[in-house]
Amino acid sequence: MRALSMFGLCGFLLFWLTGCANLSTFEQPRVSVVDVRLRGGKLLAQDFLVTLRVDNPNAYGFDINGVVADVLLNDQPLARGLAEHEIRVPAYGRQDVDVIATVQTLGLLKQIVELGTRRPIDYQVRGHLSLGRGWTRDIRVPFEEQGTLDFWRFIGEQAVPRPLEDDY
Repeated sequence: MRALSMFGLCGFLLFWLTGCANLSTFEQPRVSVVDVRLRGGKLLAQDFLVTLRVDNPNAYGFDINGVVADVLLNDQPLARGLAEHEIRVPAYGRQDVDVIATVQTLGLLKQIVELGTRRPIDYQVRGHLSLGRGWTRDIRVPFEEQGTLDFWRFIGEQAVPRPLEDDY
């Protein structure tokens, strides 16, 4: 009986150490912004759909349990997005994750007025993924991406007021 419990303990330790070794070889996934779209909203708040692409360089898949993403324009906080749906990212694979970010319309208009009408806008999206790891607690994987956004191209050239033609 004692030999059987010793065998069970050794098996558990081997299983546990294998899991720890798996964590030590974990390579952080790469997260990039692949799309930002105006989704709609109400008078005082607009929703943006921010699509993140998660690339998994590991030999095993993992689950994303949640995402938190902050959107900044010219280093000023603009919106925060949350996603709580579970998504499976396969080994050596990629998966897109949609995050809905809400921005206060007055804050957005204020930033646009401060920036001027034709200057490109520096944007930054940063946050973290919560990756489920079985029995252990979730792993928090930070990400950050930045770039430049041409605001008028983003909302469409039809939004730019045009002067009336003299030949009407």
